[in-house]
Amino acid sequence: MNKLVFLLICAFTPHAFTQCTPEKAQPFFKRSVYEFSVELLTRLAQEKENHFVASTLSAWSLLSSISLGAADITLAEMRQVLKLHKRKCFNYKYLQLANSIAVNNETDVVVEKSSAIYVDDKMPILEAFRRKMNTAAGTTFKSLAFDNADAAAQTINDYVSEATHEVIDEIVAPADLQDVLLVMIDAIFFKGAWKFPFPNENTQVEGFYNEKGTFIGKTNSMYITKTFNFRDVNIISASVIELPYGSGERYSMLVFLPHKDVSVFTVIDKLKNISLKSIQCLFDEFGPLEMALNLPRFKITSDLNNLKELLEDMGLKTMFDSNSAQFPNLSSYPTYVSNLIQKADIEVTEEGTVAAAVTEAQFSFRSSPTNFNVNKPFLFMIIDKEVDVPIFVGAYSKPSEF
Repeated sequence: MNKLVFLLICAFTPHAFTQCTPEKAQPFFKRSVYEFSVELLTRLAQEKENHFVASTLSAWSLLSSISLGAADITLAEMRQVLKLHKRKCFNYKYLQLANSIAVNNETDVVVEKSSAIYVDDKMPILEAFRRKMNTAAGTTFKSLAFDNADAAAQTINDYVSEATHEVIDEIVAPADLQDVLLVMIDAIFFKGAWKFPFPNENTQVEGFYNEKGTFIGKTNSMYITKTFNFRDVNIISASVIELPYGSGERYSMLVFLPHKDVSVFTVIDKLKNISLKSIQCLFDEFGPLEMALNLPRFKITSDLNNLKELLEDMGLKTMFDSNSAQFPNLSSYPTYVSNLIQKADIEVTEEGTVAAAVTEAQFSFRSSPTNFNVNKPFLFMIIDKEVDVPIFVGAYSKPSEF
């Protein structure tokens, strides 16, 4: 770099930094996370037959943090797929905003986020990269002897168990670590009590149907009549209800119930036409309604051990390729990401939820209470309304009497 260019950069740097604030970064951040989430959600729905739970935020934040070590084609792919900003300063703010989901003062909602990168002890990691990861993302680097696969797997599983309060006690087996150089783990734990708990005495066994109205099983259906935010949004071919957690206004679950003869996958595909903020604006504009709500009590555990393949399909190819991955800011030795693992678990009961791991819109109104009977496949999101991103996403289509 010649001296003249360097001086020009110095001259513009102060102004750039005054613009690089969390407030300036947040609109870009929430759009990045949401667009990535919808892309990954589409692939997960196909892979898991519309019955799964995942934290797309967890995958996004961990991949975004490791992009700090990438260069050239690898970095270009990560910027494209993760919707990262062209200025690194904003990407640092993105990571801080992602971690802020766990900063709350509510006593009836617990949100914890932690991440770790396990590296083979034969691979030197640049100290500058360790500092950046720790400062920007709060990520901990841990060195392991992957040739002792049993011990390495136990160490990783112990970390996961502690981070998820034993909701998830195992994420890798020794065989998963064969020829591994680096394993990225991100854990998000969520436990929230409903603002309006479902009375236990109202729960009863009900029929559950597919999109065509054919009976496919039974669920323990919870029932409550309360005032909820609700809108019928034709642009995504679904009705949406918001179930708040705790006494505050920050965290809630959105339940998307497809319209008649519409599949969950169709709703997911149309999510790109709307945003979480626009849904919230619709709620705020028209106000809450008295709702008679039936919702299945459910538990889903998903082993997302093929995230690598799904991300490659989205365009993250070279980072997983031992011959072409470029992480010169991570290590002085050639390295690549060998795997990305996520296991997610969600339990929705009468008391609440435990989970680990504007275009045209039209609305219909009925005399209260409006019935919202979730007796067919549906999509759900646990969202942070302050940061305006989904924390967990999933779909339910395989009924059971949980």
